[in-house]
Amino acid sequence: MVKVAICVLGVFSLLVAGELLARYKILNSENRRKFVHITVGSFIASWPWLISWQAIQVVGVCMLAVVAINQQWPIFGFNKSVRRVTHGDYFYALAILACTLLTSNKVFFALAILHLALADGFAALVGINFGKYWKYQVFHQTKTVLGSMAFWLTSLLILGFGTPFAHDHIAFNSYAVILLALPPLLTLLENLSVYGVDNLVIPVVVILVLRLAERGTF
Repeated sequence: MVKVAICVLGVFSLLVAGELLARYKILNSENRRKFVHITVGSFIASWPWLISWQAIQVVGVCMLAVVAINQQWPIFGFNKSVRRVTHGDYFYALAILACTLLTSNKVFFALAILHLALADGFAALVGINFGKYWKYQVFHQTKTVLGSMAFWLTSLLILGFGTPFAHDHIAFNSYAVILLALPPLLTLLENLSVYGVDNLVIPVVVILVLRLAERGTF
């Protein structure tokens, strides 16, 4: 119970830190939103080593409730800067629940959530801050070439350094296929996913592919 409280307190502390960074104008509103996205997700990726799967599911449900409450009665302003229709905050919480239901492998869970936190988060930061000259539209939503490149590279680094920790479950041949095929596939899915659904699609696909590799499918 103490570890669960630490996990919840950790998320709350990161949300408060985001608010303070924005209030003191250290981060603008969009960068503050991605600060929360990246730091909270990276922390959650470590949870299987801290608390049980059932506890993660309970906290995930609580996070979903907090998102719904925050939409009606804003306490945290991390989503105020969004100028497009998105339900990414809901899908973020749902992704945590989905990942706990799809795998009991701690490394698989961590790799999936790190894609949600780092690959998606850095893609947005790079696109917002450096990608304004190379833009394109997908289903009326603006994407950037540099943002997509950042997603691909971050995905490659996550899988390249993280997958070997699951060496007991994934053969070397499958590891090579994962590095070659999964980053571009995830980048394509991130581009095609609109309204924030990529927050759910990306980690789910990561786990499904890793489970196929675990079974020696490729």
